[in-house]
Amino acid sequence: MAVEPRACAVVVAPTTDACSISAVGLTKRFGSAWALRGATLRLPQHGVVGILGPNGAGKTTLIRMFAGVLAPDDGELTVDGIDARVNAQQARAAVGYLPESAPLYPELTVREYLKFRADLAGVPRAQREHHIATSMEHADVTSFAHRCCGTLSKGMQQRVGLAAAILAQSRIIILDEPSVGLDPAQALRFRALVRQLGDTRLVLLSSHLLSEVESVCSQIVVIAHGRVLAHESMSAFRARALEGSSYCAESDRAIAGDPIIAKLCTSITQSTTADGWTRTIFSAPATSNAREVFARVALREGITVRVLERADASLESVFVALVHSSAAQEAASLPCNVANEANT
Repeated sequence: MAVEPRACAVVVAPTTDACSISAVGLTKRFGSAWALRGATLRLPQHGVVGILGPNGAGKTTLIRMFAGVLAPDDGELTVDGIDARVNAQQARAAVGYLPESAPLYPELTVREYLKFRADLAGVPRAQREHHIATSMEHADVTSFAHRCCGTLSKGMQQRVGLAAAILAQSRIIILDEPSVGLDPAQALRFRALVRQLGDTRLVLLSSHLLSEVESVCSQIVVIAHGRVLAHESMSAFRARALEGSSYCAESDRAIAGDPIIAKLCTSITQSTTADGWTRTIFSAPATSNAREVFARVALREGITVRVLERADASLESVFVALVHSSAAQEAASLPCNVANEANT
């Protein structure tokens, strides 16, 4: 049974006067399943934006719409100032796109393939060789330019796909899981290239690796169940990990009963370590200077402390909590019979 999409109430979008992609209320359904439900985003003219979501979240559908591979069922989409629903071909020409598996022709050499892609992209003949050489250098594929694509490893093929995506020097670059198959050294060079590209154009990076997104992205979009849950700066997303800070202390005597500590903490538990010390786990607001307060109380009472550390939530745990919260809201909004079907 298909349920009509409701507007998402959790979107936090950075404001920007100029944008390279504007999406308003994008929806897409495959049969009875909703892939996107009213996705609304305004993406900047330059920078690196990471798109995160669990499997089946709708992020690939969203990316394919931006790249012109899929058309939305409803909503408005502007790409580089072009109405993508009216002038789809023109909008596609403004985007360099690398899907999760690079679409290579195995019988062509790397250089032949890039020449073919340059022809498709309409690169002027006078500039073609320069564009090909530049993209091969940036993607680090020059050393095997005369090898057939079918003989290359997965990582090498991804690098060729990346060269093809940046070949036409489009103002928008979309990369879907681009680091799959790259070794650690290649991944470092790839990230440096993405940061460089983001200085002058918009790079959309879809990845399952939050560490990769954190290292290169200035903004982050979280999507789940076809809805945009959050769109915010990377620094704002990191700050979510500090909203509820936890601390661990090990001392020779209990300290939890002190009224200053009791007033400070939102939760506190105690246990005994194998060697007889008291372990105290407590939570407190991030702005409370809890460690300093704990240390002062311990000094006043003559308590020896051997461990006093902060245990902030990881970005992964923030992401998982956001997705789980959305799942709970999604289940609560469904009619009873649909919710029961989803749980079976």
